[in-house]
Amino acid sequence: MASVFERELLSAALLGWSAVPAGGVRRLVELAAAAGRLDELVGAPGLLSDADPAVLLLALSSAGERGRVWAAVLSAAGLPTAGLSAAGQGDRLRIAMSGFGAVDVGAWLAGWGGGSVVDPVWSTVPWVLGAPLTGHTGGVRSVAAVPLPDGSMLLASGSQDRTVRLWDPSTGKPVGAPLTGHHNWVTAVAAVPLPDGRMLLASGSDDGTVRLWDPSTGEPVGAPLDTGRVKAAVSLPGGSMLLASGSDDGTVRLWDPATGEPVGAPLTGHTNGLAAVAAVSLPDGRTLLASGSDDGTVRLWNPGTGESVGAPLTGHTDWVRSVVAVSLPDGRTLLASGSQDHTVRLWDPSTGEPVGMPLTGHTNGVAAVAAVPLPGGSKLLASGSGDGTVRLWDPCTGEPVGMPLTGHTDWVVSVAAVSLPDGSMLLASGDGDGTVRLWDPTIDDQVGAPLTGHTGGVRSVAAVPLPDGSMLLASGSRDGTVRLWNPSTGKPVGAPLTGHTGGVRSVATVPLPDGRTLLASSGRDGTVRLWDPGNGEPVGAPLAGHTGGVRSVATVPLPDGRTLLASGSQDHTVRLWDPGTGEPVGVPLTGHTHGVAAVAAVPLPDGRTLLASGSQDHTVRLWDPGTGEPVGVPLTGHTDWVVSAAAVSLPDGRTLLASGSLDCTVQLWDPGTGEPVGAPLTGHTDGVVSVAAVSLPGGRTLLASGSYDETVRLWDPTTSEQVGHTETPGEVYALSLLPDGHLAVGYGSQVAVMRLSADLP
Repeated sequence: MASVFERELLSAALLGWSAVPAGGVRRLVELAAAAGRLDELVGAPGLLSDADPAVLLLALSSAGERGRVWAAVLSAAGLPTAGLSAAGQGDRLRIAMSGFGAVDVGAWLAGWGGGSVVDPVWSTVPWVLGAPLTGHTGGVRSVAAVPLPDGSMLLASGSQDRTVRLWDPSTGKPVGAPLTGHHNWVTAVAAVPLPDGRMLLASGSDDGTVRLWDPSTGEPVGAPLDTGRVKAAVSLPGGSMLLASGSDDGTVRLWDPATGEPVGAPLTGHTNGLAAVAAVSLPDGRTLLASGSDDGTVRLWNPGTGESVGAPLTGHTDWVRSVVAVSLPDGRTLLASGSQDHTVRLWDPSTGEPVGMPLTGHTNGVAAVAAVPLPGGSKLLASGSGDGTVRLWDPCTGEPVGMPLTGHTDWVVSVAAVSLPDGSMLLASGDGDGTVRLWDPTIDDQVGAPLTGHTGGVRSVAAVPLPDGSMLLASGSRDGTVRLWNPSTGKPVGAPLTGHTGGVRSVATVPLPDGRTLLASSGRDGTVRLWDPGNGEPVGAPLAGHTGGVRSVATVPLPDGRTLLASGSQDHTVRLWDPGTGEPVGVPLTGHTHGVAAVAAVPLPDGRTLLASGSQDHTVRLWDPGTGEPVGVPLTGHTDWVVSAAAVSLPDGRTLLASGSLDCTVQLWDPGTGEPVGAPLTGHTDGVVSVAAVSLPGGRTLLASGSYDETVRLWDPTTSEQVGHTETPGEVYALSLLPDGHLAVGYGSQVAVMRLSADLP
């Protein structure tokens, strides 16, 4: 006789997963978990292409250890997603699973969607739980949990689009229509419990008002409170509830939310605008009010008298963007502050003294902090930063907990803990790209540390041979750093290489005549930098001369034994450098009428090496790097920016040049004649941003292309036929062949290393 789980699974399959209500999905997950059959549920046909991502992933995250594993893996794989084939789902799952050291589901994956053209060796993965909550059309400036009298929980978000939105954190679905009325950015939201048991929602705005709402109905309550440009809001507990708001004018104001009337005079003392306010409940029963300001200080206040308590808390060297109270299991209460100086600091609010050393790790300003209570009574501290990450900390020790949570594409400007009716806890974060993301703050304990690193899109990868015969993998990212990895294990090697003041667009290895190998990186800051990959130290001063961002670098060997470094820039030029001295070689190579997005060395069978450059002017140009003179006429045919180029040496001795374009095609060229070889290679559905030659055992050479369409495609350059492709969990920006034959792929803000299938046609 079929079990309840089997009957409901069959019913869902017949109904269609897109039609199964949220409650039905949650029940199926509960039944599968109870029966020990979660793997079977995840493998159900149609689930990962039709189910609602937020509903499924949040349900899995509450379904015990195995459910948390699956929630993390599916999130990293970008699943569920509509319209993706079973083979594509399998590709994404393989890549995601290779990033979790404690996940062993290889047998389960065998045969999923048929064979794959790649077998991932390792990948770095983000910890985001489920799909982002989308709907806002401007950056999300504040998030807050809103408990309702009936025991349910909502999540509120305030945005630059001038609205407040309410969400069901159990499903990720919006609740009701957006709350409208503000005439400028909504910069603060806060739950306001009233003594009579009702719950209000307060929203503060740059329009100079605080508005009160009934979160159950979405209706406004009373008239707006006129208080100046509001940057923060918080409710204060007590016999008569007060609402505190912090403003650009440097003052804190107190309000009676039941009447909308101000309480007392404004609290003054800060010498610059307010960015944060927080209630601080002390063990002795008192409640203080903390405020953080652009003047770099935190102040404490007695909300009953309006008087300041003690001296300002100083130590931060830049704006204080966020403050929060953290109640510890031992009964103490600490105050945490996040600052534009990249740090979080802990304070004893009873004495005003700092507690421990600053918490460091963020690479940009800390815009948000929040206390995260966990089951069992322990507490974490969460911080959100301009580096696009959320970090978790143990407030008792000041130590980081797990790896940074990555997935946001802009400043994380708000974080808040959200408890669910089942007792589990989520962490919500909002950022400048207009999305809210949900995380399981306990998932790191259940799955094991993933291999994370970059906090921005990976734009380039390159193999780096060392003098001792070992090999590293380098990756350059929009987060402004270069990272080095062990290409066999995926473990980071050393600290990130920092120095660029903008995103890193390209990395390349530079062999020197003395046997050393340097690493070159180029960035949006207009410079090229050289590094010693053995110790991570910079070599010499930055190579400066370009007047626009440098989008690509490549090494160019000359027949006389010298090696030059070529750089292509948004300033329309290509420059050549002597990597041994850091000096420019010759004059800039001019001719392109728009930015140069790609440069590549092209060795010819006669021993010469040409330099190819691809441009936003839709052309490819060839140059003699020894003289700096153009070779032939521009190669035309692409109908959009040419953003990638690579030489392809064939077994018969010929060399082709491949170019990838935003016109979604790859074109092969004969560099000796400048003529196209065959028709454009079509199949990608979005821009081709990376191409690389791939040498296989037996002398066969393939061409790999990576695209914004989230695929890597493999081509036979001798026939122009596609021989396979693999789906990735994000847009592919970078490809590089490693000496062991593996393919390094930069997708989204992640890096993966894959071995190619031996069964390629």
